[in-house]
Amino acid sequence: MKLILVIFFIFFSNSIFANEDDNSAVEIINLHESKSLDQMVLENLNNEEEDVDEISQSSNEVNKNETNEFEVEQIEITRDDFIYKNEIKNLKNYFENLNEIKSKTLQLEIVEVLENIPFNFENQKDKELFFLIINYLQSIGLINKSYELIESYELSDDKNFSLYTELKLNYLLSTFQLTEACNFKEELSSDISSGFFFLEKVDIFCLILNDNQSEANLLNSILTESEKNLDNYFQYLFSLLTNSSIQLPTNDEIKNYEINKKLIFLYSAMTRIAELSFSHDFYELDKKNLSIPIILNQASPIDLRIKAANESFLENLITVDSLSALYMSADFNSDQFNNPKETIDSFADNIELSMAFLFQLVNIQIFPNDRLNILIQFWDFAKKNNLEEIAYKLSINMLGSIEVNSENIIYGPEIALAYIFNNNFDNALDWIEFYENSNEVDSKSIYSRILLDLYSSNDLNSFINSLNLTLSTYVYDQDIQNTELLYVLKSVMNLDITSEPYINYNKIFDDRSMPSIFLLNEINNSIVNKDDEKFLFYSLISLNGKDWNKIHPEHLKQILIGYLEYKDGSIFRNIILEILKNYKFII
Repeated sequence: MKLILVIFFIFFSNSIFANEDDNSAVEIINLHESKSLDQMVLENLNNEEEDVDEISQSSNEVNKNETNEFEVEQIEITRDDFIYKNEIKNLKNYFENLNEIKSKTLQLEIVEVLENIPFNFENQKDKELFFLIINYLQSIGLINKSYELIESYELSDDKNFSLYTELKLNYLLSTFQLTEACNFKEELSSDISSGFFFLEKVDIFCLILNDNQSEANLLNSILTESEKNLDNYFQYLFSLLTNSSIQLPTNDEIKNYEINKKLIFLYSAMTRIAELSFSHDFYELDKKNLSIPIILNQASPIDLRIKAANESFLENLITVDSLSALYMSADFNSDQFNNPKETIDSFADNIELSMAFLFQLVNIQIFPNDRLNILIQFWDFAKKNNLEEIAYKLSINMLGSIEVNSENIIYGPEIALAYIFNNNFDNALDWIEFYENSNEVDSKSIYSRILLDLYSSNDLNSFINSLNLTLSTYVYDQDIQNTELLYVLKSVMNLDITSEPYINYNKIFDDRSMPSIFLLNEINNSIVNKDDEKFLFYSLISLNGKDWNKIHPEHLKQILIGYLEYKDGSIFRNIILEILKNYKFII
C-alpha cells in the first residue's frame, strides 16, 4: 500500500508542486531510490574534505610564491598567540575542560580555530599540539575532522603514527568504506602495533570480507590464545559472520560495560555485515561518533536511525536530503495512514516514529488544503519536542506549493516561520503581509516579524537595533530569570528597553555557581587586552557543561561583553539568538 501511495504521489507531483522545479518536486520521495543513503552521507562528508583540501592547496601555492623574508615574518605573527605561548601540559588541561560545550556557535568557533592552526612538524611542540587537537576533535564526536587533519600531513615518521593509523581505520570503518579500510591496513608496516589487538582484528575481519574464512579462523584462534581478557563481543560477531559453532554469550547477554569502546567502529562495521541491528544502549556508548554508522545500518530500528540522523543533521554532518530520505524509508501500512490520529496515539512514546509518520502523511496528501493542514500539525508536533528546526528544513520542498488564498492565509505566520528557518526572508515577509492585510496585525504576525528581523539582520548594528525593537515590544512572563536576562542584555548592548532591577527578598542568594576569581580575572584581562584566542579558551572553559540559562547573570554579562568585542562581534549575533532560544524568548 505504501508503494502505491508513493507512486500516486509522484504521478500527481507536477500539478501539486506547480511552483517548483520538476526534479525537486519528486526529490523528497525518490531521492533515496536514485542514490543510496550511504552515497548521500559519504558525499557530504567527502565534500567537507574536498573543501579542506582546496583551502590547503591554495594556501600552499600562496606560500610558495612568497619571499623567504615574508614567510619568516608570517610565522612570527601567527605564532605570537595564546596557543603557542602555553606549555603542552597547560593546553592538555584546557582541552580536557572543553569537552562539553553546549553552545553550537562556540563549538564551531573553537573547531574552526583549531583546524586553521599551521603546523611545522620539525618542531616537537607542534607535533604534541597536533596530537592533542586530533584527540580533542574525536572526543567531541568529530572523528571526520580528525581524519581530515591527519590526511593533510605526512605523519609516517611521527611517534604517534600508530594512533593516527587507528583513527584513520576507525573513520573508514565508521563510514563503511570497507574496501578502503582493508587496502589501507594491507599497506601498513608489520611493525605498527595497536592496543587491544585492533589491527589483528581488522585483519581477521578483512579476511572474512574477502571470503578467506580458513585463514580468518586460523588468525582468530591465535588471537584467542593471545588475549588475556577475551573480547567476547568480537568473538560473538566473528561467530555470526563465519557461522562458527563456538558457544559464546548472545548479544543480549553481553552488557555495555563489557564492550570495548576503543573498538566500537570495528564492531559497527561487523554488525552491519552480519545484518544485525544496533541497540539504543549501544548508541549511548558514543552518541556523537556512532551516529553515522547507525544511520547507515538498515537492520537497526528505524526510530534509532532517525534519532541519530536528527542529531547528525543539527551538527551539520548530514544534509537535509539525507534526512528526508531516511524519514521516507520508515515503513507504515495503509491502515496507519487511514487512521492517522490512532497511529499518532500509538506512537505516544516514540517521537522519531511520530515525526516520520507525519512527514510521510504530508507527502501523500493529494489536495492542497489537506496537505497544509497536516503540515501545520507536523510543525506543531515538532515544536513541542524541540525539533522545529528539523521540521521546517524538511518542509522546504512543500512551501512553494502553498497558494495564497482566503483559506490558507490564516496560517501566514506559521508559513513565514518555515521560510525564515530556510533563509528565504522575502517569501516570509510576503506571507506576513498577506496575513496582516487580511487579518490585521496581531501577536502571531508581530512574533513572526520579530523573528524575521532577528534572523535576517546581516550586520551587528542592524541586529542590535532589531533586538532593541524586539525586546521593547516583546510580551514575556514576568519571572526572575527573564528580568535578569533583560538586565544583562540591556547593560551589555546599551539597549533602550525597560528593565528595572529589583531585589527579591525571597531569593537573596543565587545557587548558580560562578567561575573562580582567577579564571574570571583571566577572562577580563583578555577582553581588556583584546586577546581573542585567550578569551575564547578561557570563556569556553568557564562555560563548559552549562546551558545559557544555567549561567550566573554576572558571569553571562562578562562573557557577552567579551564576545561583543571578539573578532569585531562576528559571532555575537548567533550567540544572542542561542540565548534567546534557550530562555524560550523565541523558537
